[in-house]
Amino acid sequence: MYTTFSTTTRPFLTGLLFLLTFSASLWQGLQAQACSQPSNLNAANLTTTSVRLSWSAIQGAVGYTVQYRLNTAAVWTTVNVGNTTTRTLTGLAASTVYSWRVKASCSTYSSVAVFNTGGSGNNTSCSQPSNLNAVNLSPTSVRLSWSAIQGAFNYTVQYRLSTTAAWTTVGPVSGTTTTLTGLAASTVYNWRVKASCSTYSSVASFNTGGSGNNTSCSQPSNLNAVNLSPTSVRLSWSAIQGAFNYTVQYRLSTTAAWTTQPATTGLTLTLSALQSGVQYQWRVKASCSTYSSVAVFTTLSNGTGTGGGGSTSCSAPSNTNTVSVFSSSAVVEWEANPGAANYTVQYRRELGGSYITVGTFTAATATIAGLQAGTEYVWRVKANCSPYGSDVQFATPFALVAAPQTDAAPAAAMVYPNPVRNGMATLVAPAAEGTATVMDVSGRVLHTQVVLDVQTQLDLSALQNGIYFVRIQSGPDAAQTIRIVVAH
Repeated sequence: MYTTFSTTTRPFLTGLLFLLTFSASLWQGLQAQACSQPSNLNAANLTTTSVRLSWSAIQGAVGYTVQYRLNTAAVWTTVNVGNTTTRTLTGLAASTVYSWRVKASCSTYSSVAVFNTGGSGNNTSCSQPSNLNAVNLSPTSVRLSWSAIQGAFNYTVQYRLSTTAAWTTVGPVSGTTTTLTGLAASTVYNWRVKASCSTYSSVASFNTGGSGNNTSCSQPSNLNAVNLSPTSVRLSWSAIQGAFNYTVQYRLSTTAAWTTQPATTGLTLTLSALQSGVQYQWRVKASCSTYSSVAVFTTLSNGTGTGGGGSTSCSAPSNTNTVSVFSSSAVVEWEANPGAANYTVQYRRELGGSYITVGTFTAATATIAGLQAGTEYVWRVKANCSPYGSDVQFATPFALVAAPQTDAAPAAAMVYPNPVRNGMATLVAPAAEGTATVMDVSGRVLHTQVVLDVQTQLDLSALQNGIYFVRIQSGPDAAQTIRIVVAH
């Protein structure tokens, strides 16, 4: 039995068939977007030509599909990986940037991520190495180290004389240390390091052992002098981690020229053939530091006997730090000196004025009160057996008021304490909304964060010691730049 359709029935059947086909396609499309895209895309280098990809699991997915390609290419390579959230790619080109993405069986493709195969290529898929450190091994060799980077296959080091532009490349190395040899003695070098999956770190410096100046370690402190006779004295100081040797200079307090002693590996040095009953100045530097602050001693007078054994002087307190600053007060501290009975603290305005004595303290801390808001000050401290140390800068914040801003010039921004010693600083911004950008002296942006209040904490712990600038943008035409010093 055959069924025939009239010419009036055929258009109806054609439309019905189209509707069913369209509905099936729509259903398949809805199924493909019935779950979210995979996230947390991660790439870990296994070798210079292989990488392990991973992503977050998607509930309801029965499988995943990965696509990857050269970052410069347009065509994707597709890999079905089954119901797993990892995939290892092999046979890749070394030192090459790739793009990749992944989709679940019930989703569309994720956003595109990148990875760089192991080697010397640049990549931004992991952070730069930090905690760059240099330890002198001899006057012509140094051991460099840095923090490990998760996912890195190896590391490449570059170094150069601080006076030259061309880098010397070492590596790749698989560990987080490398030793440089054949260096010039008493010379400042710059160096940097990159992971196989990162760009180069910020530049650090070191100074080879000898008489050169260097800022890669702190100055010796706790300078002490003990008279042995009217013409001799024994000097001592604290040890500095990473120092290869120490160099002492001394002079009569009435002269300008220093006498430099040969470098010593110990923490004491005896000076002889001195003038009796005379005051001398002296200082000491580590092979990796600049000279310490100046200390004084006075030799015994003839007729007072020999071998007095008593300390006639001590160095100014070191590790001075402004612990906290308020609108009208500041708390300061310093390293206790073993030979001191008490300490005297003074302060003044930074732009001038006479020192004001806060008082005498037996503990290594004091509170400076009676300050004015929004003012820059300096303070200093001396032990009863020492001269005053160097001035330490700080600035009091502006007292916060509820009055709205007028058309007058915006209030000045401020960062305190400055220098920043413990890695954390407070930014006082002229407005409650804006951005704060930290830059190095070359203008390179190191960190940017949103400012949501007039007082914001800045985390500068990742920065090396040195000079930086903080730019506060509180509007299209309202920006201020502050110079800060980081001194951990």
